[in-house]
Amino acid sequence: MDSWAVNERTRPLAAAFTTVIVIIVYLVEEMHVTRPGRSKEPSIFRDLTRKRHMERILRGGQDYCVSYLRMDVGPFLHLSSIFRDKHLLVDSRHVSVEEQLAIFLHIVGHNTKNRIMRVEFLRSGETISRYFNNVLRAVCAIRDDFVHPPSGTCHHEIETNPNWYPFFKDCVGLLDGTHVDASVPSNEIPRFRGRKGPTQNVLAVVNPDLQFTYVLAGWEGSANDFTVLKDVLARPHPEGLKVLEGKYYLVDAGYTTMNGFIAPYRGVRYHLKEHSGRPPTNPKELFNLRHSMLRSRVERAFGTLKNRFKILTSHPFFPFRTQVKLVLGCCIIHNYIAGVDPSDRILLEGSTQQDEYINASQTRSQRAQREENRQWVELRDNIANDMWNRYNGFV
Repeated sequence: MDSWAVNERTRPLAAAFTTVIVIIVYLVEEMHVTRPGRSKEPSIFRDLTRKRHMERILRGGQDYCVSYLRMDVGPFLHLSSIFRDKHLLVDSRHVSVEEQLAIFLHIVGHNTKNRIMRVEFLRSGETISRYFNNVLRAVCAIRDDFVHPPSGTCHHEIETNPNWYPFFKDCVGLLDGTHVDASVPSNEIPRFRGRKGPTQNVLAVVNPDLQFTYVLAGWEGSANDFTVLKDVLARPHPEGLKVLEGKYYLVDAGYTTMNGFIAPYRGVRYHLKEHSGRPPTNPKELFNLRHSMLRSRVERAFGTLKNRFKILTSHPFFPFRTQVKLVLGCCIIHNYIAGVDPSDRILLEGSTQQDEYINASQTRSQRAQREENRQWVELRDNIANDMWNRYNGFV
């Protein structure tokens, strides 16, 4: 049999074999692409749709980007580059760092459920969850870059305001607590139940330009603010709150005046609404008025934080440990935006809104504690009298 006849017989077999190989390769690729929960649409079209979605977010105009990501395009791209340069996030084969960060910001900014994000980004629920947690870890890893403890120097906003300087020149922060909705197992609800259901009690210190300098989250909502403060002071560095020698934090009437903390006078008008149309009539009222003007900045910071990140105002759907990390992560991003984009719309809305109303863990005798507290009460009295004398032109 000549070679021509052999080729004629084997040619159909070779063609059939090639066809089988092509079909097998195609099916293998489809098995990798078409997993449970994923669209059977060819991956090239899904990738194109995702690309257009990101372009619409970043090029749809400032209002669109801020509404979707809760920050402007410039800060968003800069934050992405920080994570990439620090090797905290990496571009995967199909998901860029920018898309990972966009997924995270949209969830925390709008409290968006996983099933909605699957539609928004054409990703599986497992992919959304994985990258959300990756970004949260990356955000917490840059805490020291954007949450700076007080330096002890007088803040420029105090120094340049005659209502506060020189009276509060030694103030290094404004301290207060807030409640954030929490989801906990049913057997733990009584411990976490606050006035508005289960919450976690968050204690924070803010400087006059609305940036957080200390944050502690995770205390149950039933705990009072002073109990949380005592725990903060008993914690070792760096978890604990540092009290600088001769310096102090301004606190509200829920706390007490003691070493490193000055509260307003009780039983005296305090909130700004109470002073509306009524000038102060004595040193204590004047002190409380200016104390309230300055300390209200911490309320503004909390308001801005919750306005930007709606996940902090809704019952979360994450494990409690993640809920605690989310509070810290949101504070870090808040500080980042305040530092790189002072003209941020959400931050400006919070800045212009109307005002609302030594290691402390060392054991000491009650007598020594009372004596020390008395000295800080006298300091408050001296500040109030000096403030009153200057207010009336006696100095």
